[in-house]
Amino acid sequence: MFGIVFLLIYVCLGLLFANIYLSEARPFTRVWAGSTAGIIFLMCSHVPFSFFMDFTILSHLLGLLLTSVLVFVAWFFKNSSLQRSALPEKSSGLQLLLGKWKVPFVKGEIICLAFVIPMTVYMGICLYNHTLNEVVDGTYYTGQCTYGDMNFHLGIITSIAEQGTFPPDYSIFPGVQLDYYFFCDSISSSLYIFGSSLRTAYIVPMLVASFLTFTGFWILALQVLKRTSKAAIAWVLYFFNGGFGLFYFLDNLGGDDKSNFTRIFEEFYQTPTNYRDGAVSGAANIQWTNTVVDMMIPQRATLFGWMAVFLVIFLLYKAVFEDEKGLYLPAGVLAGCLPMIQTYAYFTIGIAAFCWIIFTVVRNKFNKSIIFSWLKFGLPALLISIPQLAIWIFGATDGEGFIRFAFNAYNETDNWLWFWIKNVGIVFILLLPALISAPKKLKLFYSAGLAIFILTEFIVFQTLVYDNNKLYLMWYAFSVIIVANFLVDCYDKLHEMKVARVMLAVIIIVMATNAAFFTMVREIYSGSDEKAYVLYDSDQVKAADFILENTAPDSLFLSNYDHNNAISCLTGRNIFVGSGTFLYSHDVPYSDRQKIVRDSFTDEEAFEANKELYGFDYVYISGSERYNFKGLIIEYFKTNYTCVYDSNNVLIFDVRS
Repeated sequence: MFGIVFLLIYVCLGLLFANIYLSEARPFTRVWAGSTAGIIFLMCSHVPFSFFMDFTILSHLLGLLLTSVLVFVAWFFKNSSLQRSALPEKSSGLQLLLGKWKVPFVKGEIICLAFVIPMTVYMGICLYNHTLNEVVDGTYYTGQCTYGDMNFHLGIITSIAEQGTFPPDYSIFPGVQLDYYFFCDSISSSLYIFGSSLRTAYIVPMLVASFLTFTGFWILALQVLKRTSKAAIAWVLYFFNGGFGLFYFLDNLGGDDKSNFTRIFEEFYQTPTNYRDGAVSGAANIQWTNTVVDMMIPQRATLFGWMAVFLVIFLLYKAVFEDEKGLYLPAGVLAGCLPMIQTYAYFTIGIAAFCWIIFTVVRNKFNKSIIFSWLKFGLPALLISIPQLAIWIFGATDGEGFIRFAFNAYNETDNWLWFWIKNVGIVFILLLPALISAPKKLKLFYSAGLAIFILTEFIVFQTLVYDNNKLYLMWYAFSVIIVANFLVDCYDKLHEMKVARVMLAVIIIVMATNAAFFTMVREIYSGSDEKAYVLYDSDQVKAADFILENTAPDSLFLSNYDHNNAISCLTGRNIFVGSGTFLYSHDVPYSDRQKIVRDSFTDEEAFEANKELYGFDYVYISGSERYNFKGLIIEYFKTNYTCVYDSNNVLIFDVRS
């Protein structure tokens, strides 16, 4: 309960922050912007204090105090700069603090909510039945898209909260600093240390961030396009994105055997988006991911990164293109918080700022006002971000797998043009005519998106080429806005063909969204009681409860390196080495440690030598260890060490002596 209250306090501070810098905006916009800012402050404000007093309740309370002071100082200076005559004659203290809120919804805001609320409900259902869902007694289940990544995020959440060490190490590779933008997880750790259950701490911030992300993109698109219909089309194209992947599942649909189509709902990751099976042979090569199912639900950093980046782009757009110079500073402050929320979001803002600086310099002939405005943005964006980059990001990117030149690396087998047509679909086909016909202001806005695409086509930013999609989807966000503008303009020009243009519009929308529709249906179905995947069985969950109650938070366990390791995920304790699935993408050399684990479980002398060298505290043996390590020396452990836990299929040995 206190965790949720803590989050709500930050939201309130964010609302005050929004009223300072967006006082002329409608309450709907201020609620979105303020709530988003509040979540960002919650993720970041404790950090300076956690370095000195670890990840504790005290560091969080000091972070809250710091945020409160900074927001109220900004509010004081804003109001002290106003002439008394400019203030409302009859204003309550609350109205002076928060501005006007009793304003009726306008049509566009109601339409926005009509789109956003159902999608937030969809996210809520998926998060509910994908996150530690106890379908049967004591066993935790999940859905398709979270079967992998959720384990990694749970491990970060619990290890930060349980161990309290800051900056944290990898709990799946102890002794090495966690060089990953983990603020998306530490927000749940914050709720966890304030008393929320692990499930609540995981779901609630994501659900709030989902609503803000859906709303944020709508408000950004509306700000750029100025028409509700165009914003709606852009929103649909972005969150229901998908290319022509469904065609791979339509063969033999008219015959008796429907298995080629029904495998979408029955098999693991056989969906029209992110359908990579057969890519080596050229059979599929659908690398394009659905923004909701493949990104927002499983990849928390992407979700929180988008939540933040849409707000920063919105503020920067208003500052650059609508001459609201007062927004350069808040945009810069929030941009500076981005690297450890999601580094790709920070790159996006950096590229957009570079493109738009060129535009403003040409437009204003490099005058002092423009220099001063961009300094208000650039200085906080750099000063706040540089410590994050130096402590975490730069160290993570000096490996061989990071930041390398490779043109067209995302495409494994196809002709370049065909790859993008079949992956992105209608949006890619219409992009060139949309760009040609766009007004100058919209072209200048899109320059940021085009720069992102060109850069991402030539540079691989992480060990896995697949991770470049996080930047491609930022390009796509700019692209759907310009394509939506084109589609609605075309629809308007066909006003004499009333029936034909409606039919054409329906065909285009169906072609653009069909892959996403079936992927989304499959995902919500995959979390149902009948189709859910076992993540941790009841024996593992009970053992995790024992570990939480009876072992030190920094204990080191010798266990299997499976991706759904209950020790690292549910208890936050360290395991000697985790899954290569996670460590490889972070360029962490895991193979030697995995060999040490295999030797330690199967060779008595190797175990003793490794225990002495690496300081194992406990040995954990479950069905996973029995299955993966043939010749397991269980009898040796029973003879020489105390078995502190023995229940059903799980044994835990205390090997500290």
